[in-house]
Amino acid sequence: MENNSDNNKVELPPARPTLKTFAAFANYIGIRLIEWELDRCVMEFDVGDNVLNGTGVLHGGCMSTAIDTALAHAAIFCTVPENYRSGATVTLTVNFILPVMKGSRVTIESKKTGGGRTMFMSVAEARDESGRILATGQGIGRYRDGCHVPEGLPRPDEVPDGRSPGRFS
Repeated sequence: MENNSDNNKVELPPARPTLKTFAAFANYIGIRLIEWELDRCVMEFDVGDNVLNGTGVLHGGCMSTAIDTALAHAAIFCTVPENYRSGATVTLTVNFILPVMKGSRVTIESKKTGGGRTMFMSVAEARDESGRILATGQGIGRYRDGCHVPEGLPRPDEVPDGRSPGRFS
């Protein structure tokens, strides 16, 4: 069966610059953090050959990674630029609604919906360039020790930006 998705390809505008350089897999996928504020973030990535599954559409693991990353970032914005906040996923639910074709731009908006001293809850929606909902996600995360406060913690000198120092109790 031939994939005719290239015939209906929309010319995407230039990618917006990222506010953070990601490490490892999120960087490989090409996730860009384009809006970030307390309790909210917006991320995007373009779907290329490197993130397709065997049927030629976006691999569900890549969508899950992007949603997971957005869910956490909605909860870890730090109001003091030189400090950091960090957390780890405890539960993640992703609902795949539509297949995502090569050449699409996926935009994920995530919002923190609750939490306390150790845990946070967030929700996310992934949309294509036409505004159609592609996937949704919900998650619960655990803050690293001391990272529940908006001002975060001082970053140790030996830990490079983009990495999260700290530990969990």
